[in-house]
Amino acid sequence: MKINRYGIIFLAALAVIIVSCVSTNEVIDSDPAVGKGVAAWNTRGPSAASAHWEGIKDASKRDKWLNYVTLYEDGKKALDSTDAIKASNEARLLSACNTALTKFSALDSSLELPDDVREKGANLTAQRVDKLLASEKLADARKMYTTAVDVYGSNDALTAVKKEIDVVGVISSEKASLVSQIQKIDEKADFDTKIAAYDAIIAKYQTAQTKVNATVKQAGVGDTSGVAANVRSFNKVRQDVAIQRAAAFRDEAYTYRDRMGEEFARQAEEGSGTGKNGEFTVYDIRNHYQAVGKNMDDIFAELQAFAAKYPNDVGADIIAEAKAQKDDLNAKIRQINQEIAVKEEIESRGKTVMPLIIGLFNPDPNSSASNQKSRPAKFSATKQKNNEYWWGMVEIPRGKMNDLVITLKDNRTVRVFDQNTHSGKDIERKKIPNLVSMQNKVGNSWPVLNAGSQLSTNKYFFEIQKGKTDSYSGEVVVYNSFVVRSR
Repeated sequence: MKINRYGIIFLAALAVIIVSCVSTNEVIDSDPAVGKGVAAWNTRGPSAASAHWEGIKDASKRDKWLNYVTLYEDGKKALDSTDAIKASNEARLLSACNTALTKFSALDSSLELPDDVREKGANLTAQRVDKLLASEKLADARKMYTTAVDVYGSNDALTAVKKEIDVVGVISSEKASLVSQIQKIDEKADFDTKIAAYDAIIAKYQTAQTKVNATVKQAGVGDTSGVAANVRSFNKVRQDVAIQRAAAFRDEAYTYRDRMGEEFARQAEEGSGTGKNGEFTVYDIRNHYQAVGKNMDDIFAELQAFAAKYPNDVGADIIAEAKAQKDDLNAKIRQINQEIAVKEEIESRGKTVMPLIIGLFNPDPNSSASNQKSRPAKFSATKQKNNEYWWGMVEIPRGKMNDLVITLKDNRTVRVFDQNTHSGKDIERKKIPNLVSMQNKVGNSWPVLNAGSQLSTNKYFFEIQKGKTDSYSGEVVVYNSFVVRSR
């Protein structure tokens, strides 16, 4: 075949065009149709390449290059779809931009995007990166930015958002350092050590904040949503530390209040009384509660010492709450001691349950809901020969429909009375009514429903009748509603 000089010039020019349109990192396929399509794509647009690539004889190669046109069209369609998406629908905007990046990233490196597509894609992606930063998704923002620069090249919008990424990186690093130190505080068992750790973090925060403010100011991106959101998040660390520190003081102060409650609920060791077979006499009970009252006063004194050590952190309201609790419990103890003082009358009531006074003011921590069941008053006896009699005290606030329930470990009969039966002598003579609601009895539980209205005083008296054995044990509790719990 002869080629005239004009043909040679034409082929040389075509070669120059093809080479100039190909990335230095990409070797164009030897098939002329491929090179012609690349040249057409880069000079006249992606749609111009199809006519050349359709002439590629190798089917798999033809499909490969024609698929680049499809990828481009899908990517451009994703970008153009953002025109109809509301600015408030960030999820759809982000999805569209990611779709475009995915499609364009799959193009052969020899193929160039049109200038208008690159500019639109770069601007839209920069906006999405800013929003990702505002959501504190720094890793996602970095990845999207890097991909965008690879696909679209850089422009003013991407250059600006890169500054945001760098600034947010500094903020995130400083915040992570502080948060890491905060998380380690729970590992410190000693209270004073914990407080010292909180104070150290607050001091470090001041230094970190100075660095963050200087970085933001120098970069000049403080007004962007991405940086502003991260600055707010960083500043919140100081607030969170202050809140946790204050909570630590309140929790520590409340341990003293809890200890007073535990002390009030403390029972004397079973069998440690001075009566027959270790039973408690009225004097033993009085001595027990006098010791309880002294211990509560000692615990309150510890709380006052704690408050004096940290006068700016332990509020007067906490001390007032604890004092109110102590005074309330001591008032109950005085009430107990007044009852015990009437020795002869008390002894005539029969045996005494322990603790002597119960009520929902002192909830059972083992109950499924702490305000639904009181701690139990326990009783037990051995070598029973006849019916035996017991008494105790119960506090039910006025207007409350609380129930008093006596539960035994066996099925012997229980009767409950509103007044002292003098060990059973007055039951028949005075025709004292049995307060147990038999229709609501469940198993070995004997309920007195709405006990607050049925008892004329805060004392209850009950009879344990003889059973199949000569020993028994049980407990007395107050329920918010025994009927509801037993259903």
